[in-house]
Amino acid sequence: MPILGYHYGPDWNQELYQATIDRVIPDPNDLPSGLIAHYAAPGDGGGWQVVDVWESAEQHDRFIRERVMPAAQELNAPPFETKVTELYNSLVA
Repeated sequence: MPILGYHYGPDWNQELYQATIDRVIPDPNDLPSGLIAHYAAPGDGGGWQVVDVWESAEQHDRFIRERVMPAAQELNAPPFETKVTELYNSLVA
C-alpha cells in the first residue's frame, strides 16, 4: 500500500536539507527502491518540510532508519517530526 510521508523540521533550513539529501541520495538518477516522489519546501512558519510518496511504509521506514538518521546525526541536525499515512489518491500531470 503506497504511503505519504510528511517530515517537518522547525529548526531545519534549505542548507541543512540540501546537505542531508546530498548524503542520502547522492545521485538523483538512482533513487532508493520504493521511492515514488519527493518534494521539499520551506515551512509556512519557518523550518523545512518534506513530503514523500513510497510504495510501502516498510521501505519508507528503512530509508529513514538506515540513511536519513545516520546522515542527520553526522550533520548534528536538530530533530524533525515524521507522520506517515496511507495514500488515498494521487494526481500527477
